[in-house]
Amino acid sequence: MVTMQQIADRCGVSRGTVDRALHHKSGVRESVAEHIREVAREMGYISLRLVTQQTKQWRIGIVLHSAHSAFVQTLSELFKDFSERELIPNVTTIVRTMDDMDVHHQLMLIDELVEIEQIDGLALMPLANTLIRDKINVLSEESGIPIVTLNTDIADANRIAYVGPDNIASGHAAAALMGMVTQGRGNILPILGQRTGHYADSQRLTGFLDEMRENFPEIHILHPQCSYSDNQLSERITQRMLESDADLSGIYITSSGRSGVCRAIEHANLPKKVHVIVHDVTSKSILMVQKGIVDFIIGQDTLTQGTLPIRLLYDYLERHQFPKNRINITEITVKFRCNV
Repeated sequence: MVTMQQIADRCGVSRGTVDRALHHKSGVRESVAEHIREVAREMGYISLRLVTQQTKQWRIGIVLHSAHSAFVQTLSELFKDFSERELIPNVTTIVRTMDDMDVHHQLMLIDELVEIEQIDGLALMPLANTLIRDKINVLSEESGIPIVTLNTDIADANRIAYVGPDNIASGHAAAALMGMVTQGRGNILPILGQRTGHYADSQRLTGFLDEMRENFPEIHILHPQCSYSDNQLSERITQRMLESDADLSGIYITSSGRSGVCRAIEHANLPKKVHVIVHDVTSKSILMVQKGIVDFIIGQDTLTQGTLPIRLLYDYLERHQFPKNRINITEITVKFRCNV
């Protein structure tokens, strides 16, 4: 059996540092802790604590919408391999995804996890609807199931924590970048992924408009369009705007529809640069930056969103530890041609 001392020798750290890293204790830099856990996985380490103790197998359900997006697909994979990646074998994650934004579909998936899979905790990417808020409250208050919301929040719901970005701040960041590259002039077209159901779109747009009004008064914001997560529609919207508006300086995409917008720009014979800002660091958005179509990608720390919700639920269930922070805001990152 692989020992902590062997892992310590391989990593060049003390046995105590290995113990803290493997059991997620404080006092170790996260980059060092992740390296130690990676080495432990490679060496086949099994925690003696979990072997010798009669530990309960916790079943944690995850419900994600917008499953067509690369960001959500990455989240789904992170949740599925949580137990192996974090070296916590007594956690079983059960992931349910949905392509649509149908509230009743999300409610059905939650009920399936509770009634059929008999989950102990729930990580939920909630749709923006009072029925979802009411379901969270019923599960928490009547069934005793702890819930962590992720990516978007329902602030007045009885969840134990939220993990995800400050979407309004992300919109502010996008506007500041757009104002910089356009030198504060021209017409800007916002394109939303959805008009209803997804808090991120409306919150990012709110932040974007607030920043523009306050700091870039000479920029004219065109009436926001919506792609409804349809790349063919976003391509046609962009084509029409490129043909009809000679003063179009930029396009801000709040969530989905990126591929269609970029196809339209790539195939157009433009006399000047139209600046594009998107959200979510994916392989496709990185390629668009490398091609010079997208100026900036606003990232939202996918790894933390795909790890911390389960960690918080596990600590709550296994150790009876209430989250130290109920609001856990992930870091806003900016990718452009020099750092992709």
